[in-house]
Amino acid sequence: MKPLIEVQPHIRAAHMYNYRGAPEEQRRRGYSYAFHLFTEGHGHMIVNEQVYPVASGSLIFVRPGEGHYFVPAPGATMDACNIYCDLWCVPQPKQPTFAYQWDDYDPRWLTEQIPCPELDGLPTSMSLRPYPHLIELIKQTLAAFNRSGKYRAQAVSACFYCWILQWHEVGSLTETADYRITRILEQMEACPEQRFSVDYWCSECGLEKSQFYRLFKQETGMSPKAYALQARMKKAAVLLMESRQSITEIALMLGYDSIHYFSNQFSSVYGISPSSYRMGKGYQKLDRWS
Repeated sequence: MKPLIEVQPHIRAAHMYNYRGAPEEQRRRGYSYAFHLFTEGHGHMIVNEQVYPVASGSLIFVRPGEGHYFVPAPGATMDACNIYCDLWCVPQPKQPTFAYQWDDYDPRWLTEQIPCPELDGLPTSMSLRPYPHLIELIKQTLAAFNRSGKYRAQAVSACFYCWILQWHEVGSLTETADYRITRILEQMEACPEQRFSVDYWCSECGLEKSQFYRLFKQETGMSPKAYALQARMKKAAVLLMESRQSITEIALMLGYDSIHYFSNQFSSVYGISPSSYRMGKGYQKLDRWS
């Protein structure tokens, strides 16, 4: 039995992936530890036959040997930062990370697992929305993994080691995501142009207003109004980059009567005007990895 402070992460893979419901995303079993931080989209994951809702900010921790599925919502996809690693040993060269449903699962490929009450007590599912520093550390780990350099492997391991210790600090104290709030978040992200009142959301989830505000802040780290604005601007950014609609048309689609007000809100979130963003001046600020 060992304490968490003695883990020695060795990162096998760290990358972004867009889950679309493809066959290779079903019925997997892993040989290593896996951490999936979802950044876009919604749906759910099934881990050891348990269903866990997924939305932006959801972290799913899959332990070695656990069967798991990725299931996007109908018509949606899910983007995730994925880290596959060993925590107690150095993996053999070309050691497989997981087995697809059509592969023969071979327990001999399982990474070493040492009893660690602190690690064993961490949740399978947790929202990192209230902890932006943990989201940023995951992204920094991916960025370090995809750079070259003499000390690349050591830098990646150190970055993830820092993350897992800090995650334990909050993860050991955090309850599983409240499904009532998760359902509201999914609606906000799916239809950000809808301007529902807090009274409507309270009636949808059966909570008093004070309870709703408290649980929403606990789950996301922000107010319902701020979260709705963030979801609306995220959709605006996608439309600006991927559609030929004018900025006025996008503003109207998102429920704005004034393009000036829309532009001000967009600038407050992205630090750049919609027109400049469309021209590509804000594209470099997006975190993207292949």
